[in-house]
Amino acid sequence: MELRHLRYFLAVAEHRNFTRAAAALGMQQPPLSQQVRDLERELGYALFRRLPRGVELTEGGAVFAEEARGVLAAVERGVARGAQAAQGTAGTLSVGFTSSAVTHRFAPLLIRRYREAHPGVALEIHEGNAA
Repeated sequence: MELRHLRYFLAVAEHRNFTRAAAALGMQQPPLSQQVRDLERELGYALFRRLPRGVELTEGGAVFAEEARGVLAAVERGVARGAQAAQGTAGTLSVGFTSSAVTHRFAPLLIRRYREAHPGVALEIHEGNAA
């Protein structure tokens, strides 16, 4: 199963029609129908009831739709958080200071400015000895 299968399935669930979902996805209807049939075969149960004018989710399809939305949302969050970490705008920064530097008047100012400039970065401050 691939993420595109989940996206295709959710588009059909949202539009309740394969033709409209295919148009929204920028693809033809037959390949979309085939992808959804393949997904149903892989899962081992029907996701949709095929009606004369569209489709509706089965009970299993409704539960799967809820979970599929969560999976795609988690992937999107992961992509965004990974990009933030790669750019240095998220994650954790560990900083070590000597005990005398912590009490210096510039240290709190620098820490505050860093936190304001990088709110997504957790700042860990460690005090140590210079020796």
